[in-house]
Amino acid sequence: MNASTSAFSVRRAAGVVLPLALAAAVLAPLRASAAEVTVASTTVSPSRITSGEEAIQTVTLAEPAPAGGVVVDLLDGNEYEDLTYWQATKHRATVPAGERSVSFPIRVQSATSQGTVTRLTAGVGGSVAETSVTVDPIDARVQDVTSFTVDKRIAVEGSKITGTVKLKSPAPIGGLAVDLRKIPYESAAVSFPAYVVVPAGATSATFAMDVTAYDRPRFATVMAALSTAKQFAGAIGVPKKYSIGVLGPVRHQPGNVENFGAVGLGDIWHPFGARINLTSDNPGVRAYFSDLPSDGSIPSDKAGAQFRISVDPSVPAGTKVKLTASWVLGPSPVTTEFTVED
Repeated sequence: MNASTSAFSVRRAAGVVLPLALAAAVLAPLRASAAEVTVASTTVSPSRITSGEEAIQTVTLAEPAPAGGVVVDLLDGNEYEDLTYWQATKHRATVPAGERSVSFPIRVQSATSQGTVTRLTAGVGGSVAETSVTVDPIDARVQDVTSFTVDKRIAVEGSKITGTVKLKSPAPIGGLAVDLRKIPYESAAVSFPAYVVVPAGATSATFAMDVTAYDRPRFATVMAALSTAKQFAGAIGVPKKYSIGVLGPVRHQPGNVENFGAVGLGDIWHPFGARINLTSDNPGVRAYFSDLPSDGSIPSDKAGAQFRISVDPSVPAGTKVKLTASWVLGPSPVTTEFTVED
């Protein structure tokens, strides 16, 4: 639609005849608000930080944001998504109406090598601006993650596990972010934030993990990391029903995370504890509770128990084995099946 056609439309709509110059003036704000807003630049201050520290990112538009503001898409340029940056920004920032810029705090994942560069982009429509932040490892002689613990190793779906991280020294001004990661990443045992901030002057912080194992016992290793300092804790989620599950490969000569499983008592009330018998349909495979009394009694304050599996060398790889957990004076037995691996 050209200028004269636009002016004509204004005259028709108002029922009066306006000069072309006046009609153009009336339409100018409408054209400005409908025009595509573009990003002029984005910056980070300070542009160089130590792992765990906070920085401020600023996004500037080429023109003021129209009514309703402008949502800016934020992304990092890493090969694998920076989950710490995602949690800090949720990949969005809004420039308020009438403003040209917005500033917001960010965190990025800690670095293990000096001068690690994280590229950051800000985009609106087809326009994109790029900046970067350089991250240095933290000096382990001064600061470190000294421990990471969980209050419950086994918990029922829908409940929470509390994790606690501890530092060697008090956190600086602005606090210090400790990255939290799940191994394997796709495990449905628990979910939790991508980082926890130890407040300035403090040496520890807690965070909640939501238990999400809805169908069977599931396991995840949770890592708390600050540069090269890494601490690990295991968490097992169990469904609300009575269940049994094998939580990793079963081999003749297992490693640290193999040949174990869990029995989950679910949300079944067991004020006097629960006695569980484990049996195998293969005489060369035995399942046993290593951290419980010999009779397999699970205390009333526990949601389940972990068990170990031993495989005799005579059992060929590829053999399918069924394990059964029988709750004495409890609900019907539950079973799980696994295959012996090389």
